Order: sequence, then structure tokens, then C-alpha cells
Amino acid sequence: MSNSLINIKINKNIEIFLNNNQLSNNILGCIPQDASSRRYYRLNNNLLLMESTAIENRNYEFIKVSKYLKNNGLSAPEIIKIDHKKGLYLIEDFGDLTFNKALKKGISEKLLYSNAIRCLSYIHKIKHSIDLPRYDQNYLLKEVNLFTEWYFKEINITLNDDSKKAWGESWIKIFKELKNNKLVLRDFHADNLFWLPTRANVKKIGIIDFQDALIGDEAYDISSLLEDVRRNVSKQTKEVVIQEFIKLNKIKNVNQFIKNYNILTAQRNAKIVGIFIRLARRDKKIKYLKFVNQAMKIFLTSARKGGLEEINNWIEMYIPKDKIYL
Repeated sequence: MSNSLINIKINKNIEIFLNNNQLSNNILGCIPQDASSRRYYRLNNNLLLMESTAIENRNYEFIKVSKYLKNNGLSAPEIIKIDHKKGLYLIEDFGDLTFNKALKKGISEKLLYSNAIRCLSYIHKIKHSIDLPRYDQNYLLKEVNLFTEWYFKEINITLNDDSKKAWGESWIKIFKELKNNKLVLRDFHADNLFWLPTRANVKKIGIIDFQDALIGDEAYDISSLLEDVRRNVSKQTKEVVIQEFIKLNKIKNVNQFIKNYNILTAQRNAKIVGIFIRLARRDKKIKYLKFVNQAMKIFLTSARKGGLEEINNWIEMYIPKDKIYL
């Protein structure tokens, strides 16, 4: 959470909610937000007020996953008070030390990312499961189709039905290699992880933004962490962390794990290209365009590394070389 707070007039619902919880006049300011429609207000006493009224914010899922993680010994925000009807939630405040801010303060990248991987491996070893949908082929395909929907609109090319069909069929074949047997938080990266050095073991990692969690492949969240469109993780850290994860999770088929890592990196970043163009054009959040080329680079690199030949051939056939990058 950013420490550059914004002064903002609160609405009547918030005023009543704070009064009912003996927190009148406790708001320090509003925290600037990213792509989300949620709004956070920082209060005294290490508390946040989350205002989240949109259906797509998946508030029930946020609370469900938060309680699951916290009950299993992880640092997810404690949910203190709930008003589902008004979309108001009083939750624990982890402070300002996200991974990105910790890195700027000189805290070791390897230290942070190794702790994050231990946390991720711990999540994968929790014995009792959580009831969530599967991150299946249809879900993955729907996401990756955001690339063809928005990227080609941006470069003024209209795809015919045959090209769209070939794109989808190629991905469906690829997705058959994945296993859906682990809790996948789906936004496990430097902006959503907090360094909490006074806590012990896996609790040193504060986790947020997990309302879209599903049951998916164990390579997804480590890919999300290391192949981050907003910051370049060093090659050395990637190598150390991947090897540590393989050891912690006792992965026997290392080649298949690396293949799945590249498949999911390609899928995720093709999706991100589409989402960021949509944010810029539909939602007028132009700042996201600056990340599109990096997401495209990660997508293409992972498709090559993963040996996704049908996708590589499709790209060569349908994207002119001078239009690959915006």
C-alpha cells in the first residue's frame, strides 16, 4: 500500500460504518489505487477500510481465501468487520513495505524472493483443500483470447475466423500438459507481497489481492512472481529461486515443470497484453500502455523457450514484424 495518501471526502455509508465501529475521525487518507475499482482508506491502529462495491471485485471470495490462508498460518489480512451490503470491510494493514519498496530500500532481492518461494511452497503443501473452481482449459483460453481481441484492434488488423480458430485450438493442445491440483493465487508478484521482517518463517510474507484464486498448476504463481512485467528479476535470482522451489516441492519431472512454467508465462503475458490495452483504450488508463511491449517480449520469449511451435508459427503468420511492438 502506498504511503502517499490522498485527502478525499468520505460518503455517508463510510461515515456510519466508522461510527458504528467507534472509528470516527480515524481516517488518515485514501491510498492511491492501481487497476482495481476497490478503494482503501488508511486508519489509525494498523487498520484499513476497504470500500469494494463492484460485483467483479469478488468480495466473498476475498474473505474466503483470506481466512483460509490465515487459518493455515500465513500472513493474509485479518478481516475484522464486514458489511457486505454496503461493500465495506475493516481489515488489517500490512503497512507500506511491498517487495518493490523493500528493494528500493536495499533489501536483498534473493532474500525477498527466497522467502516468497518458501511461502508459496508452504501453500502448496497445506493438507486440507479449499473449495474453488479449477483453472481449466476453458478458463485459460478465455484469458488468452484477450490478446487476439485487443492487441489486433490496437494494430488495426482484423483476424478472420480461421485464424481465431487456429489460435484457440493450438492453446487447447498446450493446456493439456498442465495439472490443476494446487491453490493458485494468480497475482503473486512484487506489488502484492509485503515484507514483514518481525514475523516468523512464512509469516514474513504479507499476501494480498487473491480474490481470483483458483485450483491450478503449481508453476503458475512462481511464473507470476519471477516473470513480472513491471520489474526485471535478475537471472541469478530466478535460477536460485526456481531450483529452491523444485527442491521444496519435491518435483520429480523437472523438464515438465519448466515446460509448464513457460506455457503459463506465455499464457499470462499474452493475457496481460490484452488486459493492459483494454485498460488504456476502454477504461482510459493510458499509463498501462507503457507495459505492453514488456509483456509482449515475455510472451514471445516464453513461447520460444517452451517450444510452443504452433503458437510461434501462428505469430509469424498473423503478426507483421514491424507491428509486434507498439
